Amino acid sequence: MIDREEVIRIAALARLDLSEEEIEKYQRDLTDFLTACAQLKKVDVSQLRATSHAVTIKPRLRQDRVGPSLKQTDVLSGGADVQDGFFRVPRIVEGQG
Repeated sequence: MIDREEVIRIAALARLDLSEEEIEKYQRDLTDFLTACAQLKKVDVSQLRATSHAVTIKPRLRQDRVGPSLKQTDVLSGGADVQDGFFRVPRIVEGQG
């Protein structure tokens, strides 16, 4: 069984702030999930051939052709914040900068 501290540790890694009810729920859910995984590990698959798909899939691709493009000014005209020919967006990655 997954203990309460492990759920809290996982939540902290995911930057989640869980209520007591959520901690209990996820403790049960994670325990159930790991129990099901343990049951699947017991299944003998040694006689099965490995596959990546149950059926053969052949992707239908279009021809790669150069076609008309939008003008840069037209594209940038829809931007909320444009600078030097580029869209400016808020930084979403933490760290250096």
